[in-house]
Amino acid sequence: MKRNEWMALIVTSFMMMAVCLSAQAKVKKTVERGMTKQEVVAILGQPKLTNFDAYGDRWEYYKMNALTGESKRIVVGFDLNGMVVAYETKFWDNNTNSEIGNCNQRPAPPYGSGAGPDGPAYYGYCLDDASFSRLYNKVKGANFDDNKLDLIEVASIGCFYSCSQTARMMKMFTFGDAQLKVLRLMAPHIVDPQNATDIYNVLTFDSEKNKAGEIIRNSRPGM
Repeated sequence: MKRNEWMALIVTSFMMMAVCLSAQAKVKKTVERGMTKQEVVAILGQPKLTNFDAYGDRWEYYKMNALTGESKRIVVGFDLNGMVVAYETKFWDNNTNSEIGNCNQRPAPPYGSGAGPDGPAYYGYCLDDASFSRLYNKVKGANFDDNKLDLIEVASIGCFYSCSQTARMMKMFTFGDAQLKVLRLMAPHIVDPQNATDIYNVLTFDSEKNKAGEIIRNSRPGM
């Protein structure tokens, strides 16, 4: 690779890392287990819809990102004491009229163990839609797979991702071995490993899915 191309790649990589670090710094609060309804309102505002059952209340929010064309449905679950016990996000691409993925749900993955409802939970926040879209487009615009992987590696120093974001990045690559390389880079920064089903669905072969399960478990000591 020519020297100028290497320099451009290095500069772009550090720019992406700066975007990620900046995005994380801007997020001062996120909904977490054990929060009260007042704390949730302070972060998300008043819910669009509410319902309840014998186990507690559920609040629903709907938000749209004009930059990406994605709508986001957020559901917050409370126990009978009014404390947060569940948080679910679903993304919907209005351009394709299809669901993109979930963040912070708790489906049981079909391969391996330890990443489902009974496994350890890792709470945090992933990149917001706009920041992830900038990163995604920058990686997509790189000329070669190796360049794409270099960008992901550097950006991941300061980024955290949802499983759906990781799956979208993996889909950029055609072959399973390259997709698994992406997962190795991003797995230590995934905030919702209980949603590993999104990642498994990207892969074609059972052997790849099993390998993905190993990567996710090995990236989280104690899983």
